[in-house]
Amino acid sequence: MKIAVVENENQKASSIFEPGFIAIYEEDGGEWKVLTRFENQVCNAKGMAAVRTAVADTIKQLGDVKAIVASEIPGIASGTFQAARFDIFIVEGNVPDLLDSIKKEMLETIEERQKEPPKFDIMQFLEPGVNKGDFSINIEDVMFKNPDLTSKKILIPYLENGEFNRLDVICGHIPKWFITNLGAMGFEYEIVTDLPNRKTVRVMRMQTP
Repeated sequence: MKIAVVENENQKASSIFEPGFIAIYEEDGGEWKVLTRFENQVCNAKGMAAVRTAVADTIKQLGDVKAIVASEIPGIASGTFQAARFDIFIVEGNVPDLLDSIKKEMLETIEERQKEPPKFDIMQFLEPGVNKGDFSINIEDVMFKNPDLTSKKILIPYLENGEFNRLDVICGHIPKWFITNLGAMGFEYEIVTDLPNRKTVRVMRMQTP
């Protein structure tokens, strides 16, 4: 089992936005050993696009590792790791003292996932637009057919992982989390049509200067 850790020079868990290192630990015969350790470049990134790129570069360096530990991984950095299917563990303290408990938590997470029913597939509800990369989705229709899902559960995984230029969301009302969450995720929106019980809200990636 391998675990990536954002740490300072004293092997204490640190923030992804603080100068330090990212180390890959592997358990070997009951002991944790450092396979590799490189400088954390994410802390130097300025702006959402730069953070996204820096995290993507870090993910490439991590190879087959799919778990990362830090004292803080906020906003776009967290979303980019999650989009790459990373498990994120937020902890404080000395890294060597934490790895066994993180391993236990990882194993429990894997066990829980194996019990989960098949995940919702948004692709069957997406309608292609006129231009390549443009799609629309009727969120009311999806929620009617999947009453246990919220607009967040339906859309956020796709926004984080999907390859698209524009997504037109057809809804009865604008979800409140569009106002509070979309900006932090690197998206903006505009209202295309605004009727009493039917609105079309276009979601796009923020344009970087």
